[in-house]
Amino acid sequence: MGPKKPPVPFSLAINNLPSLAPVISKLSAVLADPASSAQDIVKILKLDPALAGKVLRLANSAYVGIPNTISSLKNAVVLLGQKRVHSLALTTSILSAFKSRKSLPFVLEHFWRHSISTGLVAEAISKYLRRYLSIDSDEAFSAGLLHDIGKLVLGCYQEELLASAAQSSALDKVPFYLTENPETSHTYAGGILAQHWNFPADLTDVLERHHSPGKSADHKQLVSIVHVSDIMVHMVGFSTFPAEISPKLDNDAVATIKLQPEHLRVIATEAVQNEKAIESFINFFVD
Repeated sequence: MGPKKPPVPFSLAINNLPSLAPVISKLSAVLADPASSAQDIVKILKLDPALAGKVLRLANSAYVGIPNTISSLKNAVVLLGQKRVHSLALTTSILSAFKSRKSLPFVLEHFWRHSISTGLVAEAISKYLRRYLSIDSDEAFSAGLLHDIGKLVLGCYQEELLASAAQSSALDKVPFYLTENPETSHTYAGGILAQHWNFPADLTDVLERHHSPGKSADHKQLVSIVHVSDIMVHMVGFSTFPAEISPKLDNDAVATIKLQPEHLRVIATEAVQNEKAIESFINFFVD
């Protein structure tokens, strides 16, 4: 048995990311058009029957909680929201792009539970803030859902780096992100993916700066919402790695969204109490 091959250099691996699925590019173009409608989204979803079926099933799940059966794809899109359907489709595309990777240094279901919960908390916070600020709760959900996608990229392309950081985090009892090399971190990997797939600037900022919201110049409000949502979800016990240490709240982020930690905990706890809703999303991604 020969010597173990050295890992592929990080820069080379990250630059060999797969291309974005054509259906996602079409959805992005439609959403960028202010005159687009739910029917425009439906036309594109029909190009991917498997995705269309998932959207219809989610619209009939415990997440939505509508007593009547939704049989129309258009009604499903209206019910879930165009931006939410786009983020779910985008996430599904990411999973599909990386499906050949069978080994990950974390349990995929735990990763999605944390990510989905962060999206739900970000949505709940944004709905509360919408009383006096202009915030799109669908964008907040999408940003929360995708904030840690860099971990999936690293897990697929540089498993050793992610596993080593997780081990150091557990041994030193410090938050995971503090044990990463900034040049090979999950936030760096997330930013590279975002640029590779032409994510919107605000979503890219969230992927890169959700652990350093003070560094966000143009999208500080959204980055701050995702930052506090991420930490609140850690505090209620939903983390990617076993016994993961929660990061500390950034005081500037708390000041930006103008909600005290005690209030944030209440919002977060209420947002993740619906276990059936979270399971509906997990089934959307892992089935």
